[in-house]
Amino acid sequence: MTDEILRLVVYSMDGDKEAYGSLYEYYAKDMYRFALSICKNADNAQDAVQDAALSVFRSMHLLHDPTKFKTYLFTALSNACKKTFCENTQELPETLSDESFTFILGDVKRALDLLDGESREIVLLSVIGGFKSGEIAKIMNLSSPTVRTKKKRALSKMRKELE
Repeated sequence: MTDEILRLVVYSMDGDKEAYGSLYEYYAKDMYRFALSICKNADNAQDAVQDAALSVFRSMHLLHDPTKFKTYLFTALSNACKKTFCENTQELPETLSDESFTFILGDVKRALDLLDGESREIVLLSVIGGFKSGEIAKIMNLSSPTVRTKKKRALSKMRKELE
């Protein structure tokens, strides 16, 4: 986390709306990509991002360690995605939407489609979010060894598909 981002987090914790707006702008693209990969629908992804952003802003005063902001944000986003996804769909689609997922090339998309939802979320938190296994474990309420195992298996499965 850069000093500038850390400063924005601290100001946001004190209720500074402009600082939080800047934080949102900094993380919005990654948040949307992550939400889109979970929700499978652009409208649902946007709703989840907005819900998470609002929820985090309202609860910034509860964040005790400003260096944990990104984990806090993506935990809220993961929860918002699951809530939005559950409210707006009956079951998981078999594959990711081609029109919504243009930033993932065909072969990688097919490899991601082979993964179950939890494994896909772990890979995307790692790749898009840049989170370490321990952080992913906190976000997903799993143990670190479970995350590492699932990530290793998921990447191996994807690697075999891409070969």
